[in-house]
Amino acid sequence: MRVSSEDVAQRAGVSRSTVSYILNGHGDRFSEATRDAVERAVAELGYRPHSAGRALARGQSDLVLLVLPIAPNSQFSQVADQLTETLAEHGLSLLMCSSTASPRSFAAMIDAARPRVVIALSELPEAKRTVLRAAGVRTLDIAHAISQRGGLSWRAGRLQADHLIQRGYRRLAYARLAEARDDVLLRAREQGVREACEAAGLDEPQVITVALRADADLDAIAALPTGTGLACYNDDTAAAALAAARVIGRTVPRELGVVGVDDTPVATQTSPRLTTISFGPPTSWDHLTQLLLDPSPPADTSLGDLGECHLVQGDST
Repeated sequence: MRVSSEDVAQRAGVSRSTVSYILNGHGDRFSEATRDAVERAVAELGYRPHSAGRALARGQSDLVLLVLPIAPNSQFSQVADQLTETLAEHGLSLLMCSSTASPRSFAAMIDAARPRVVIALSELPEAKRTVLRAAGVRTLDIAHAISQRGGLSWRAGRLQADHLIQRGYRRLAYARLAEARDDVLLRAREQGVREACEAAGLDEPQVITVALRADADLDAIAALPTGTGLACYNDDTAAAALAAARVIGRTVPRELGVVGVDDTPVATQTSPRLTTISFGPPTSWDHLTQLLLDPSPPADTSLGDLGECHLVQGDST
């Protein structure tokens, strides 16, 4: 049987309204002894306040909304699992939504869920930002933070290009993923490649688009001059490039060097084995949790160092 606030009130020897006040953050109007009695009863009975009720009382729920990246990789489920476990330790639950949801459906979700905070792993258009501001919902804009010049996603692109240059490729190209469209993460990685070329005195990278279909990608790969080093948006993009290269008879890595990003299982299954970029833990989970739980973080709150990236050498460069 579900434990109710009335059960807590009876165990603590107080009224139900007192329990409600204390559990909704207004315990300062009661004595320390009363607060202790209620908290002890909650612990002994294993009481979990109803999320909808607390949402009505506080204007927010115990949900954290995660806006998915446009092209999540195969390791994203691990991140979601870790975040789910971390939030559960603090009585919060994870809700996920697609980054491609329309502003109208996004607004309806915000109104219904009343999330405590939104974690954006994809760029939020202004229409959705307006929705969040109007609802008073805080946003941890991780996609924006890691896509600044010098940020984690920018550094991944720079590392790809630096590696290709070190391996002797004097002409570089960048492979966008059609599915990712103009996502902020894609732009940041491409910019990292561009700046590495500029620093090395090379021509701007040739840009192609890969559609994850070998037959559709043949022309794009064939358009690359022999001896090109190809930095790819992610491992899926790189795997498609390798498949197309094999079909048209382009030898890897002699005629074409290929580097992916994300160090997913795909990188170990390609032929030749893919060289890729691996990311360390994103944000410290403790730091992220602290930001989520803080009801009024300072204006200059930083997302901190969102991890590091390093090269995983394969046979494709």
